[in-house]
Amino acid sequence: MNNLLQTGQLLSTLAGFTIGTSVLQGEEVDPLKDLDSPPSRDVWKNYFSTSHEGAEVRELIQRLQRGRHFDHIVVALEEALRAGKSEPWMYEVLALSMEIEGRPDDEVNRVLLSLTDFNATDVPNLLGSAAYLVRLGAEQQALNLYRQVSRLEPTRPEPYLLGMRLAEKLDDVEAGIWATTGILTYYWFDGYQQQHNRAVKLLSNWKLAARQQEKTELAERIDKNLQRAQIRDLELRLTWSGDADLDLIVAEPLGTTCSFANPHTASGGALLHEGAGPNQAECYEHYVCAFGAPGAYVVTAQYNYGRVVGNRAKLEVIRYAGTDHEQRDFVNVVFDQQAKKFRISLHQGRRTEQTPVFEPVRESSEARRKTTAILLHRLRQDLRYQPPAPLNQISPAAAGAVGYSPVIAPVSSGVRLDATAVVSPDRRYVRLGMQPSITSVTDVFTFSFASGQ
Repeated sequence: MNNLLQTGQLLSTLAGFTIGTSVLQGEEVDPLKDLDSPPSRDVWKNYFSTSHEGAEVRELIQRLQRGRHFDHIVVALEEALRAGKSEPWMYEVLALSMEIEGRPDDEVNRVLLSLTDFNATDVPNLLGSAAYLVRLGAEQQALNLYRQVSRLEPTRPEPYLLGMRLAEKLDDVEAGIWATTGILTYYWFDGYQQQHNRAVKLLSNWKLAARQQEKTELAERIDKNLQRAQIRDLELRLTWSGDADLDLIVAEPLGTTCSFANPHTASGGALLHEGAGPNQAECYEHYVCAFGAPGAYVVTAQYNYGRVVGNRAKLEVIRYAGTDHEQRDFVNVVFDQQAKKFRISLHQGRRTEQTPVFEPVRESSEARRKTTAILLHRLRQDLRYQPPAPLNQISPAAAGAVGYSPVIAPVSSGVRLDATAVVSPDRRYVRLGMQPSITSVTDVFTFSFASGQ
């Protein structure tokens, strides 16, 4: 039943609001003439031998789906693909229809793999196809697709996050090594520590299992990949005491700047924490560039407001963390001026060019429920859609009528007091600004948006 609904929803969306009767001209055979008989490949082959627009093909397939003639859909789409009329939606509908018809799994998977080949370099379509494969239970194929996405766009977080989940479920150690090392290297967004801990735990469990099974080579390889993934080319940590607010700004060699306003850069830099007093636990700024470019990093410690104990802060500089030649230095920052700048050199950075920043989109459960409700509403509207009447059938009263677009806004009635508060930089004084207003609704008129009366 779920597959029936998925096929109907997909076809309703693909129909493009062109529901109607397909007219086949000349001596061409109508492929929908005898649907009670088994599907004829010759009929559909003749149909696709002539030129037909994609909208017309979608309309025919949708009519077959409404009549639940899934055997005809399978034959029709197979002949359409053979005739070179391929479109991405055809593979999805064909796979669903074949599954409904009870075709063997290897045939369905072959169609799904053809879909991935169709979108071989289109990353958004590849991600969508992988999610579709997971929904159909082809998890290993989906995992292979995520790995293909990571080869096209190595810094994109979705294939690693989703791939790690599938690798853990399938107990695929090789795919797990790829996914976890990708997360530990490239994923520095909100919640990164939880994902990093999960990746380390997963690799540690696999390493322990490999040793228990006396797979020494695999255990050593897992350990080497874990160590390599935890290498950090450059890490900066600015700490202070007091109720002040300081900012850490890093100008990177490839021309990008990492700051509070731009916490993730195309040079691989990430500002992981932006803090302020008076809570001592929050008095630090943390920057990391796991895969950094060689060159000079210009670091600015910016004083904003508040009191810094001793008028000093400490900047910790860690180069090549996780390697045998790790370097750790400390710089005393004396705030005799608002902005203090330091030049830090990184000679053995591993990055050579900028890469796109793909920040994952996060939706709350409530937002997902609203999105789902909207999509379902639109699908129902599509199923009830009727084409508009021709212009010659529009009533004279409606033709040429003036329409009005209403603007809805709340109206206050009574006494209102607006107040704003401004806290001084030393947090000793509060300045209040007040603005009273008195409004009243004197009369209400009934108005028609359609006619203006």
